[in-house]
Amino acid sequence: MTTQVAPPAKSFTLEAFLIPLLKQPKIAQTIKWTVYGLLVINLIAFIVDDYQVFISTLDDSAALSELIESWSTTIDMIAWLGLVFLFELETYALPDAAFKPWLTRTLQIARMVCYLSLALAAYSYTTDAIDNYDVAPWPDVTSLCQLADQGVALQLDNIDYADITSANCAELSAETSFYKFEALTSIIDGPTLKHIQWIDWFGVLNAFVWIIVVLLIEVELRLQNAGHFADRAIKLVRKANTFFYAILIMNGLIWLFTGYPLWAWDAFLWIAGFWAIELNMVEWEKGHMQEQQSGDSKAPMTG
Repeated sequence: MTTQVAPPAKSFTLEAFLIPLLKQPKIAQTIKWTVYGLLVINLIAFIVDDYQVFISTLDDSAALSELIESWSTTIDMIAWLGLVFLFELETYALPDAAFKPWLTRTLQIARMVCYLSLALAAYSYTTDAIDNYDVAPWPDVTSLCQLADQGVALQLDNIDYADITSANCAELSAETSFYKFEALTSIIDGPTLKHIQWIDWFGVLNAFVWIIVVLLIEVELRLQNAGHFADRAIKLVRKANTFFYAILIMNGLIWLFTGYPLWAWDAFLWIAGFWAIELNMVEWEKGHMQEQQSGDSKAPMTG
């Protein structure tokens, strides 16, 4: 006897947004692999950015923890790219027959390594935000021109630094009070200090929300593997993930309108990357329910 499965009710969730893409599978796959390619290019851009910050702020006496902190964004990006790759393997690229016990364990261990890296990166973002309050006034300096041509850089925002020279010292900042972070060679003026103190907390929020999002994806994947395709639990997981994606979009917009277009681009690109994974899972669910309606149910994914 054929089991009739009622179509899912429409709701404001990511699933409802992605389902129309399944009507054009070639376009959906082209978009997905384009996003993956852009994520690789994005990683290279952040490696360059971290290197520029590294050479502008740390001296030879910097501790190992400070070196790791300066490269935290690159470490974070590598872990995220690895996680996307692993999810792509499990939700789309590998056939069901490939999931032997050893492969399942290998994928799970690899994802755990990525999760650990993400947790360490989130911790690093948090300590970095807290360190923004550990500053000391730069004594006896009321003008940047007093530091011209001495190898000192002025921090302009969270990303950019400028070497203080006799040619630019009068234009870089009109402030008369400057501060220095412990173990950094650069200095910063008061307004810029206040700016990075509050903007860095959005980076902390972003890091922890992303961890919640990928853990919810993990739960959804486990539910699908257990054959729970349209029950209450998976619907609640999707609604929760839609809420947290909304927070990530809000963070991206804040960065866009506060002068960090690269961070905004990165935020929206990673959202698109994980929506590609979500699309794989929606496609699997749709295929399963169609087979169930035809009475030819397929075994769930093994992962």
